Amino acid sequence: MLGAFLIFISYQQFTPDQLEEIKSYLRDADYSYIAIGLVFAMLSHLSRAWRWNYMLAALDKKPTFLNNIIAIGSGYAMNLIIPRSGEVTRAVIVKRTDDIPIDQGLGTIIAERVLDFILLLAITATALLTASSEILDFFRDGLNSAFAKANPIKITVYLSILAVLTVAGIFLLKKLKLMKKVRSFLVGIQDGFTTIWTMKHKWWYLAHTLFIWGMYLAMFYVCIFAIPDTDSMPLSAVLCAFVAGSFAVAFTNGGFGAYPYLISQVLLLFGYGATVGTAFGWIIWLSQTSLVIVFGLLCFLLFSIRKT
Repeated sequence: MLGAFLIFISYQQFTPDQLEEIKSYLRDADYSYIAIGLVFAMLSHLSRAWRWNYMLAALDKKPTFLNNIIAIGSGYAMNLIIPRSGEVTRAVIVKRTDDIPIDQGLGTIIAERVLDFILLLAITATALLTASSEILDFFRDGLNSAFAKANPIKITVYLSILAVLTVAGIFLLKKLKLMKKVRSFLVGIQDGFTTIWTMKHKWWYLAHTLFIWGMYLAMFYVCIFAIPDTDSMPLSAVLCAFVAGSFAVAFTNGGFGAYPYLISQVLLLFGYGATVGTAFGWIIWLSQTSLVIVFGLLCFLLFSIRKT
């Protein structure tokens, strides 16, 4: 819904000539660089599948590399439909293939996401440090504006409603005698989460984490050469656009609509036209989403075959 809204408001601003310019960028791009970017993206997916076993080994579980790939590819595809549903999908699949309890599997995935988020914050800090004062002022003004528009009364009402719903939920769980099951499920998640400290090969896990994010950055960077107008993009612009795209993917259905919109808005601050920024965002999003769809469908197919 958010993505469709962003597409609507962003394309309302373009004249027919500008829309034709965006199409020409898409049509004339050098897709050999996009293909290289897809290789980097695929390597990150494979590394993520390998990395997962370091945590699962601490639970005395070790699915095959292929089963991990199937779970991760299927999870990525599900995220395109329902944001963040991919994590649950991964846990459900390894439960079916390797009898790993869903709660423990989910705990390892949450720990993985926490570490990934820390890496993203580090890249965000680096991006802001390398950016010009105008970029920093833009983000500072945006935050100040958001806080200024915040209505304390509405926030209090929303928090009160949330508190009431939480208390009511706990009361209902106790009434239905489900509290013990919920507690047991949360303990399982905690067991999975703590494997980030109890696993044996922490340094290998960290090395894979750095490799994964290195591949993400390499994928994004190599794509700037697909369009002549972006091939000399400075590192600060690359990092800021990468961060914007990463948050778009994290908080929407795979970044639909939000990914090209946010990237174009960031690149505007670096002097790039709205048309080239939008086209650049769409080229990366379409290529990566196509990979996720193909990869995900293949993984779903392999899962159905291995189940039978």
